[in-house]
Amino acid sequence: MDTKLPNMLLSYLQESKRNTRFFLESITRQSNDKFEVYNIEEIKNTIICGDCLEELKKFPSECIDTIMTSPPYWGLRDYGVEGQLGLEKTLDEYLEKLLQITAELKRVLKPTGVMFWNHGDNYSSKTVTNRLFIQEGGRRSNNPLVGKFNLKVPEKCLALQNYRLILKMIDEQGWILRNTIIWHKPNHMPRSVRDRFSNAYESVFMLVKKKKYWFDLDAVRIPAKYDSSGVREYREGNIDNSYKPKEVRKILEEYKGKNPGDVWQIPTQPSPFSESHHATYPEKLCEKPILSSCPQWVCKKCGKARERIVETITVKKKERGSNPSDSRAFGPPQQSGIVSLHETKGWTNCGCNAGWKAGIVLDPFAGSCTTAVVAKKHKRNWIMIEINPKYCEMGRQRLNAIPEPLPLFE
Repeated sequence: MDTKLPNMLLSYLQESKRNTRFFLESITRQSNDKFEVYNIEEIKNTIICGDCLEELKKFPSECIDTIMTSPPYWGLRDYGVEGQLGLEKTLDEYLEKLLQITAELKRVLKPTGVMFWNHGDNYSSKTVTNRLFIQEGGRRSNNPLVGKFNLKVPEKCLALQNYRLILKMIDEQGWILRNTIIWHKPNHMPRSVRDRFSNAYESVFMLVKKKKYWFDLDAVRIPAKYDSSGVREYREGNIDNSYKPKEVRKILEEYKGKNPGDVWQIPTQPSPFSESHHATYPEKLCEKPILSSCPQWVCKKCGKARERIVETITVKKKERGSNPSDSRAFGPPQQSGIVSLHETKGWTNCGCNAGWKAGIVLDPFAGSCTTAVVAKKHKRNWIMIEINPKYCEMGRQRLNAIPEPLPLFE
């Protein structure tokens, strides 16, 4: 019997299945487009009150520059609103719901975009009771699902809900994980446990769609402590500039313009509203993601973001003498070496001459809109999605209290 025929038939069926799936997905997208698709310019700087997944489906593809968000954690809080995430019967069900959302987030994110996903964890137990919600600062729940969770991990074990999700996002959706940032909380919540250490950090995952993306490290570098007289002497030719390239790279990391690294020590911040939800992250947690990953200038015509043009000059540090007031000295006493200093000379220009607009920050789990507060303060556009009308109103009050930023200058 000729084996080529069955193989050809199998290949044909597989190809037909792929085409059918693509066709159905296209029909679904066209249907959504036909009935309701947001004009991204019309919803900039607005709070959309609704279900996250359903609202994201109305967004055009590749329209968002940066996503900064933190989803409701599984099994920790009852926010008292129908359709909320986090009260699913099983961890698998929770992850599947989130994966539908992250698939939409990947669709709406620009190829040059970056997503920062703050996601903590919880401990497995036989039942999740109302007591847990009270301990975590939430409300006593009447939800019938509370207390009926079925975990597949050993009792007292971390559920690893965050890492399970991230692995699925990488394996099934093609996200690229660039950093696992440790948000260290120096004022973390004390715990009465006696058989483990207190939890003092949460993870913030930095994810992208493509290997090349827009990122402005110079916007968030740690300023160096150096004496400006040394720079002057270098430019006047009074300092020997003989050095090896490896030494320059080392100094670049250690002094002027130091990379902030992936451990951020940021205290938690009290909620701006006494009745607000209790899972707000601090404004400072949003600053580095927004400043580094949401461009300040995007061409109104071609959509290309301007990039910083940086000149790096390298100076050789002088050893500090015994006199602490020696103005020629760099750095701590008795320390010498090389310092690389970064100076912004300008910004790239696409040449369209169509004017510029700020990039857009999206938070699909907006809560009381901390992400939008930071975006507005730094002259970025923003879009918030929140399912709870109460939190939407809190967010509006916070944002209305912030003065309107001055127009961007080219």
